[in-house]
Amino acid sequence: MNVFIARDDGKTPHSLLVLPFGPMAAIPKHLTELDWEHFVITRTDDKLLGASSSEIEAEIASNGYALVNPTG
Repeated sequence: MNVFIARDDGKTPHSLLVLPFGPMAAIPKHLTELDWEHFVITRTDDKLLGASSSEIEAEIASNGYALVNPTG
């Protein structure tokens, strides 16, 4: 999975955008107003993503992406 992090704008907490790995993955248009930076390539079971693997995979299957809050 490709993981992007939204840069801190001082108004909203950090969010992670999880996209499938591959050339067809793209940031959804409704999320392009945020300043995303590529963070890491990892697996959906990475505990630092802040959501379970099944939750992330279900969101990706449904929406093409998952938006999660990282654990601290």
